[in-house]
Amino acid sequence: MRYLATLSFLMLMFVGVTAQDKSAAELKNEGNEALKAKDYKTALGLYEQAIASWEEEMDAAMVYNAATCAYKTKANDKAIKYYLQAKGLDYKADACNYYCYKIYDAQGNEAEMKKLSDESIEKFPTSKYTTAIKKDLVKPLVSKANELYASAQAKLNARTSDNADQWATLKSESVALCDEAIAKCDEVLSIYKGEKNAPTIKARCEELKKAE
Repeated sequence: MRYLATLSFLMLMFVGVTAQDKSAAELKNEGNEALKAKDYKTALGLYEQAIASWEEEMDAAMVYNAATCAYKTKANDKAIKYYLQAKGLDYKADACNYYCYKIYDAQGNEAEMKKLSDESIEKFPTSKYTTAIKKDLVKPLVSKANELYASAQAKLNARTSDNADQWATLKSESVALCDEAIAKCDEVLSIYKGEKNAPTIKARCEELKKAE
């Protein structure tokens, strides 16, 4: 029995030493396999071990993969850390900005969202990730423009034979609301020219302003 216990102990020691002796490159490769298998938690742990023991020039793709795994497992602090590190290594900076933006959006951190959106629009104007950010930015503006148009229309619809003395005032208020809506639409299109609803709302406002 003592012999068997000693043998088991030695085997455990051997396994432990073998695991500890894995090179950073081996850990990275195992992380890649775990990532392919969508085992993001395991992959993140392996990547972090590899990053911690990496002695050569840092592998930017590995850092980005670590960020992706952290993002997938909602380890947001780590995701931001590794995305910013990958960005600092000039690796997929547009994508790094986008995923950090999404994290800050979920956290309600508007200040950081604005920094990243401004930087993305300036530095990566043609990136698909910047387009995604632009689409997100204009959603509340389009919604507001639509609300203003609806209010403008309601002003005109409120005119009846019983309030003829108020028609001029209601018309003026309707036009003012249309102008606000048009301004919102122009803001939308200045951010994202491909937005499809803003031109329609703007055209409807222009028509409504002509209504007698």
